[in-house]
Amino acid sequence: MKAITRSYLVELYFGTSAPGQGAQINFQDYPELRNVYVCGVEVCSSTYLALAPSGRTNTASSNLPGIVLNLMDVATNIRVYNYPTFDLEPSNVSGYYRDFEPFKLNLVKSYVTILSNIGIGANDSLCFNFFYIRAEDYERRR
Repeated sequence: MKAITRSYLVELYFGTSAPGQGAQINFQDYPELRNVYVCGVEVCSSTYLALAPSGRTNTASSNLPGIVLNLMDVATNIRVYNYPTFDLEPSNVSGYYRDFEPFKLNLVKSYVTILSNIGIGANDSLCFNFFYIRAEDYERRR
């Protein structure tokens, strides 16, 4: 596991109605995560983050097996495809977060897919903590 250089908590809002099975929900734009190399991610369900930063209900850990993560790079190549969010919650994997070979993240093209919507309610959110390195810092290290 690599040392965390920077992290940013992102809220993925599911919408005013419960998402249907097969729905793809894109991340919103977070200026802090533009022009960065992502090197890890964790999911923060209600197991240890009761509410999302907006005050909305953070989805329960029991819903994670029905949600997968897809991360795109700046060339719109899928770098992480249908990765189970259950495996991204540290409490499910002995306290570890998943680290990746760093790649330049395109957050607004990245999304989750709902495989099973049982238990996901209207106005729910799911929080992701992205671990990253700013592009200028990463490129200086190389």
